[in-house]
Amino acid sequence: MLSGCSSTLGVTTHTCIDWIAFETPADAAEEADAVVVGRISGQAGTTTYMGMTATTWNVEADTWLEGKGEHELVVTSLPRSCDDPGDTMSRLQGTEPLVLFLRDASSGWEIVTPWQGVVPATPDGGIPPEWPADVYE
Repeated sequence: MLSGCSSTLGVTTHTCIDWIAFETPADAAEEADAVVVGRISGQAGTTTYMGMTATTWNVEADTWLEGKGEHELVVTSLPRSCDDPGDTMSRLQGTEPLVLFLRDASSGWEIVTPWQGVVPATPDGGIPPEWPADVYE
């Protein structure tokens, strides 16, 4: 009779993404495929991005500042990195109007970065000159 011990070592993996940081919202607009002024109307569901869970949101576009598209669209709020569960679009839901800097990915619209993909619009519905102080929360 043979006896032995076995051990399964827990394997943990983390995906970390080094996102670009734009100096100003105008810089994010320059890199975006589209810039939309609108509002988040609710959560659409979830998807995956580079192996991480990402939330998708229904967005009502009032104005396309750059690019063109439908009045109603689904936008993926990209995961931050290293399993950070923060979701910028969730935090800004209910803030109106918003400026969304979008990339046209093969899976649909997504914000350009998790932190600098959405910002409250100026009172006249435009792109603000600077990022808000809480942009990285």
